[in-house]
Amino acid sequence: MAKTLDLNGVTLTRTFEWQGNLMTRPQLIPASDRADWEANRSWLAPTFWDPATEDTWLCSQTIVVRSAGKTILIDTGIGNHKPRPYIPPFDNLDTGFLKNLRTAGVDPAEVDIVINTHLHADHVGWNTHLVGEQWVPTFPNATYLLPQADFDHWNPEGDTEPSGGMDQAPVFADSVLPVVRAGLVQFYNGTHLIDEHLTLKPAPGHSPGSSIVHVSSRGSEKVIVAGDVFHTPMEILRPDQGACFDEDHALAVQSRRRLLAQAAEQSLPIITGHFPIDRAAVVARRGDSYVIDDWVSIQ
Repeated sequence: MAKTLDLNGVTLTRTFEWQGNLMTRPQLIPASDRADWEANRSWLAPTFWDPATEDTWLCSQTIVVRSAGKTILIDTGIGNHKPRPYIPPFDNLDTGFLKNLRTAGVDPAEVDIVINTHLHADHVGWNTHLVGEQWVPTFPNATYLLPQADFDHWNPEGDTEPSGGMDQAPVFADSVLPVVRAGLVQFYNGTHLIDEHLTLKPAPGHSPGSSIVHVSSRGSEKVIVAGDVFHTPMEILRPDQGACFDEDHALAVQSRRRLLAQAAEQSLPIITGHFPIDRAAVVARRGDSYVIDDWVSIQ
């Protein structure tokens, strides 16, 4: 399924790969208080949360941006046939993601840029696909933009044991190192200008190199593609309560608060990596807190 948001000539198409339950609320957001979720049950359930089971509902997706004559992908999902036994819902998937991309008008050979906002398994999977017994780049003519900090943190071929743990070793083996060896990678640090409409900006905490993408149109319309700064809408209402996947909780909280402050001040819709909806969140400040004031539909 593909949905498109047109920002006066710069388009963002939301292409879903997977949707389902990954964890319960207390597993995903360990510091969360059920009372907060109950207070927001009217809109959280059933789309984001099942009060009876405490299951949280997430998705995996790619944002296709067409800007300045180029086709750009923001994150590449989980991928097919990737061994992920430590994340059972992601283990050896077999989805129609490439068909979904083609339905959205994207030929893999015509993709110009692939942005990995960070290097977790569910954001780099379609960097490669299996041909015979080899993992080869899915987008052979693209430049892959990878955060240097994440690469250094988890690279199993580095000088030291990967500080992020060995779960990342298979991710590097099948989804990261093949594009590096193919000579398709450009590493980025800090703020990175992609073109006149797209800018990568650091939002560390979820991972060392975690980033967001600011998208602006030829006019005044803007949107933020937030990667994994948020996993559930409750992290907007309670930015101090982060997901269990955040590498550095305190830094992740700072990134969430900084993004929310800017988004509220400038009325910037936020497209998230894992909200299982075809809408972007518009946030507003209420005293020292934030609320979702509106949703922008991706038609």
